[in-house]
Amino acid sequence: MLGAFLRSPSLRAALGFGLGGAAFTIGNLILARALPAREYGVISLVIGLVSVASQMAPLGIDLVVTRRGFRLGTHLRRAALAASLLSASATALVGALVYGLTVTLALCVLAATIAAGMLQAAAAHFQSQGLFRTSVPILQASNWMLVPVGLISAMAGTLTATMPALLLAGSSIAVALLAWWLMLRQDDGVNTATTTAGLWREALSLMSVIAASSVFLQLERLVMPGALGLNELALFGVLAALVGSPFRIVQAAIGFTVIPGLRDAPSVAARRQLLRHEGTLVAVVLLMASVGIWIVAPPLAHWLLAGRYDLSHPLMLATLVSGVLKVLSATGTGVVNALAPEAGVRRFSVGSWACIAIATVGSFLAAPWGLVGVLYAISAGWLLRCLISGWISWVHLRTPASS
Repeated sequence: MLGAFLRSPSLRAALGFGLGGAAFTIGNLILARALPAREYGVISLVIGLVSVASQMAPLGIDLVVTRRGFRLGTHLRRAALAASLLSASATALVGALVYGLTVTLALCVLAATIAAGMLQAAAAHFQSQGLFRTSVPILQASNWMLVPVGLISAMAGTLTATMPALLLAGSSIAVALLAWWLMLRQDDGVNTATTTAGLWREALSLMSVIAASSVFLQLERLVMPGALGLNELALFGVLAALVGSPFRIVQAAIGFTVIPGLRDAPSVAARRQLLRHEGTLVAVVLLMASVGIWIVAPPLAHWLLAGRYDLSHPLMLATLVSGVLKVLSATGTGVVNALAPEAGVRRFSVGSWACIAIATVGSFLAAPWGLVGVLYAISAGWLLRCLISGWISWVHLRTPASS
């Protein structure tokens, strides 16, 4: 069993994502302890906005690179950078106009999102070649940066979200430039002549699916300021850091490894075997993690945060249910992105956005039941999305005899 765990691409990637997840948890807990609840809610919102925008910032160019096994040549790099600038501008405007962020915080969102798009593109370049040891750290850099950001903010005694946001934006730009330098060093001229001509339709279809996934992943952070307020968003930030992190890690690892694995599988039987093998191991990991979280998280939160945030069992159960559904959805999304034709990807995109709309409306309707009600409303949207991805994926996983 240990050998199977070590040979599993998803779980090997999960180890790398796990380090990032641990850093994300530690950084959030430092900020939650250092900042007043409302200000921690604001920085949680900033993190949520950048997280949503990061995966769609290159406008699907990174996804085409991964799906087709390209390298990020000169033309594709220029397109990815221009797309990231456009996406970042739109995200900063949303932050300012919809959520009322100050000019300084909106500019931090702008800079951090440009950097996130550059990191996504660089990671896709290495991921398409199977160089997970390089691409995983690039993707996790933003999580690792939260620890020094939190420590510096705490030592400086800051009481607002502005300083952490400035530190996050500056460090993101620095790491993005380093990632592109590594990519340029490896550039051997392969795919240099490849342009986006004929690729934008595919890229935007794939981006729409990933954008839906990204919005869905951060939907709690996006709806809570309006549905429950910033104090409840702060509580969710702690809950996500301590209870939701293992699920985020495994979900990211599955999405990271399933597409190349399914793309390279020689037959339907090999696809089914890959999913069965990875699914069994992931289920074991999640079961053990859930038991450990249930026991450790409440006293840990109470102790680390001086009793300011208490995690009740109903809140934890709602988060665990949400986490399981997110992992299942990541698997279905990976199958669709790897195997479905463009029409199937478009259907899944439309279905995903419909699920987000249902979950958003449900969140406001469930607001009288507090954070628990909002979490279950969003989980209902995840469940519906799992069913849609299963329906679209099934045709690509049937054995020839059953077709």
